[in-house]
Amino acid sequence: MTIKKIIAHDKYNPHNYQNDIALLQLDEPLELRPSVRTVCLPKKEEKDLAISNQHGTATGWGATRALKLGEKSKKGDLSKVLKYASFKIQSEQLCRKNARFNATVMFCAGDGQGESDTCHGDSGGAFVREAERGQDKRYVWVAVGLVSWGDGCAQKDQYGYYTRVYPFIDWIEKKIKKNSAKDDKE
Repeated sequence: MTIKKIIAHDKYNPHNYQNDIALLQLDEPLELRPSVRTVCLPKKEEKDLAISNQHGTATGWGATRALKLGEKSKKGDLSKVLKYASFKIQSEQLCRKNARFNATVMFCAGDGQGESDTCHGDSGGAFVREAERGQDKRYVWVAVGLVSWGDGCAQKDQYGYYTRVYPFIDWIEKKIKKNSAKDDKE
């Protein structure tokens, strides 16, 4: 299985990570199994689930050791298995104190103790929360954020920054529909 197409947001800004979101189109359908599952997208009627003081879980294959600002990971630092960690979503005020960012499309999360964090190589990984869905009120994992950036990782008084998924629902649906229509014609 390979990536057929990368669909990056046309207004992505690499200087401030604004609109840091992309879709990957695979060359064949993904086979779901116990260790390969999907996560749900937020629903417009749910509102944004990236809520201050709530916890979520981030996943990734990135570096497994703390990195200072500007330090790069080495080949041996990257995880050979998918890792996860749970973090508290921090307040907009705390996030703004530590960095300039647009709270409409981003949030920050972490413990601030330098214990656990997302790191170099985790970018694009999901930050999920549970939400009740359906008539049977079952809980499902919803992607509320995507790992975006940080000033190093696992540093005291620093947090990881995430792209909010909720503001991009229309963009995601539009791109999926547009690119699925192209495949149907081929």
